[in-house]
Amino acid sequence: MEKSLFRFIWKFSARQQVYILLITVLSYPVSYVLLELPKLIVNDAVQGDGFPREIGGFEFDQVSYLFLLCMTFLGLVVLSNGLKLYINVYKGRLGERMLRRLRFELFQRVLRFRLPHFRKVSSGEIIPMITSEVEDVGGFIGEAFALPAYQGGMLIVQLGFIFMQDPLLGLAAISSYPIQGYVIPKLQKKVILLSRQRVKNVRLIADKVGESISGVPEIHANDASAWHSADISDRLYQNFKIRYEIFNRKYFIKFLNNFMNQLTPFFFYLIGGYLVIEGNLSIGALLAVIAAYKDLAGPWKELLAYYQLVADVDVKYQTVVENFDPADIYPVERLISDEKVELQGDLVLSNVTFSGGAAGQEVYDISMTVPEGTDCIVVGPDGSGRSEVLQLAAGLVSPSSGRVDIGGQNLENLTASTLGREIAYVGGAVHIWSGTIRENLFYGLRHRPLVTVERKGESLHDYKRRLLEAKETRNPTYDISAVWDDFEAAGVANVEELDTRALDLLKSVGLEPDVYRLGLQSRLDPALNDRFAERILAVRAALGERIKGDPRLEGLVELWDKNKFNSSASIAENLFFAVPNDASFTLDQVPELPEVRAFLSETGLDERLQEAGLKVAETMLELFANVSEDSGLLNTYSFLTREELPEFDRILRISKSAAQKSTLTQADKDRLISLALKVVPARHRLGIMTDEVQERIIAARHNFHDKVVAESDLFLPIDPDVYLPPLSVEDNLLFGRPRVDRRDARQRIDAVIRAMVEENHLREPIVYAGFEYHVGVSGSRLSAGQRRRLALVRALLKNAKVTILDDIGTGMSDEDVALRATLREIVKGRTLLFGAPSHGPSSEFSMKITLDQGRIVQSGDQGA
Repeated sequence: MEKSLFRFIWKFSARQQVYILLITVLSYPVSYVLLELPKLIVNDAVQGDGFPREIGGFEFDQVSYLFLLCMTFLGLVVLSNGLKLYINVYKGRLGERMLRRLRFELFQRVLRFRLPHFRKVSSGEIIPMITSEVEDVGGFIGEAFALPAYQGGMLIVQLGFIFMQDPLLGLAAISSYPIQGYVIPKLQKKVILLSRQRVKNVRLIADKVGESISGVPEIHANDASAWHSADISDRLYQNFKIRYEIFNRKYFIKFLNNFMNQLTPFFFYLIGGYLVIEGNLSIGALLAVIAAYKDLAGPWKELLAYYQLVADVDVKYQTVVENFDPADIYPVERLISDEKVELQGDLVLSNVTFSGGAAGQEVYDISMTVPEGTDCIVVGPDGSGRSEVLQLAAGLVSPSSGRVDIGGQNLENLTASTLGREIAYVGGAVHIWSGTIRENLFYGLRHRPLVTVERKGESLHDYKRRLLEAKETRNPTYDISAVWDDFEAAGVANVEELDTRALDLLKSVGLEPDVYRLGLQSRLDPALNDRFAERILAVRAALGERIKGDPRLEGLVELWDKNKFNSSASIAENLFFAVPNDASFTLDQVPELPEVRAFLSETGLDERLQEAGLKVAETMLELFANVSEDSGLLNTYSFLTREELPEFDRILRISKSAAQKSTLTQADKDRLISLALKVVPARHRLGIMTDEVQERIIAARHNFHDKVVAESDLFLPIDPDVYLPPLSVEDNLLFGRPRVDRRDARQRIDAVIRAMVEENHLREPIVYAGFEYHVGVSGSRLSAGQRRRLALVRALLKNAKVTILDDIGTGMSDEDVALRATLREIVKGRTLLFGAPSHGPSSEFSMKITLDQGRIVQSGDQGA
């Protein structure tokens, strides 16, 4: 990485910088003529004589000559500003390209860091440097040479013009420059040092905030929020002190600049006025000089600002270099090379020593040989060096001395394309990517794009432009929309076979039931798989018939019927009998829609629901107003949160006052309506749902469908013959609500649904629907066990020559024993290293290596 910012800029944008300089030079004569023309207009056209005059073979009287000079002035103004516009746009595009290049290079350097380096830095430090701290650097790159050339050139042109009018006025114009040029850099140096401190402090704050977010459960579990708050507050105060001092110094520099700039006109008026009185200078020349000096302030101010910007961005760039250019960074070829070597042969560690593991763990003089195709267990408690030896064998960390070979190939010299495809590793701490289960399952097969996407028309044009920009910024030209899944590596021919292979492995590791349950909770877009939607509807119909034909089941569920009230559903579901087309839009928010608000007003239901909402709020306040925050009753039985109780208490007091009732806002009324719509009559039994009200809701339901649903694409009507994408697969199957007044209704009806799914061979498609389940940020919607097994399947799909598993299913339960037997069978004939903290599973493996305090204390096959 280039150590100097200007060297970086020149190395990667020299051609563009020279081009900008050439365009800038073209603007100099235009600017000089623009300064000269006002003098000509005043002295020659307005006050001159000797008309008519001949120019280019044409005669001009005084008025036409004035018009010619003014039109020339206007044309040059357009040309000058056009050149500025072109230069600015070109600079902006160049700056953005270089910023993209710089950010990509920094990201790629993060990928080249050795694993121990990440124990020295945190994401809270790295992320701001890539995102926000280099933003100013990118903006500066386009102006690095163009701004001083343009503004400096304008300054010289304007000073030259002033000197041409009178040398004394020229000296007056530059009289403040030596002082400003000497004093300001001195003052600016301290600002630069303070800026460096501020950058470091902000990075520490970001690190602490990120650490707090990751450790929120620990903060609450230990009542440590006050300590963390005090820590952040103290760091924010340090930042305040630094910024305050920067402001003092920076604005003093501005004050000094402004004072010196405004001092110069004093000399113009004094000296210029004297010269005009003495007849040594014309009024037009003095006006031109004053106008030139007015324009002169701009370039000088820009140059001073440029100097300050150079100092600021250089601090940021040097900070970036310090953090992204460690001495032991991997060479870039290791990351980007497509070279792949077949790893066949024994795994050999020869006199390997390593330091820098977790908690400073070290291993000493490790020598071991695992024959190709052998299943070997590496035993040792945490801190014994077990995890470090397995990471060395996977090529994830590099030995301090010694070497690690597979089939005679030194892992240190191999590319990531070899290590990542030939070795499968699952460590103690797995990472699941934000996205779907499918994306995580096939993540280990996405090395390079294999099948390109055909594009036409605008899509093709946009793709070519993206390719051009990628080449300009030295970014990769890989097509993210292409097919990346390596079917051959997984031993399959197409995506259908890949899904089948993944499903088999999910069953093998015991994750398939979990994915099935997630599939039932998932939403399916029938446009992607209309056959599946048809099968869901077929099972829905069969399930409905079974429920209606069995009195025991009929008492467990209330199916949707357009002409009946469903007591196990909310009032909102009963009233609208439709679902929002946008799954992110809840029924609680529906009353806020203008169409729905107008409908409720026309039918008079708004007032009826507001009254019901008031009754619900009054009941909730009576029951829960004095319940302690520690009690779980509020969260279990109340519609309202602890924070909402005071707000509804206010609304209730206003409503009870006849004088104030009219002051209820529309937002208050919407809250009351939403509260009433949440009521589930069979569960809450608040006495607001009479037979008369039920009949009125059913009548309004038909009206709502005719006036709102039929005229809008915001809703989908609940229809037994239509698949409803906003609902989960399970809700689409049942097409009703389990009875909430029967405790066992949900469990028993779930069992019936599972049986129907199995009978109709629908379980497998539902599991595939579960592949599209979004796992949340870093897999936060999955349990720790689910994340580990998902990572395990991801590794097994690679069919790697060497599989390394650390602390996966190491217990002695029947489930863990069966899992280990399955894993050995899956990788049979290939090398397997299995890490375990205890000797319990040792007898199951052909070879055992025992570690203690970073050294091998026992090694050999089980017969030894």
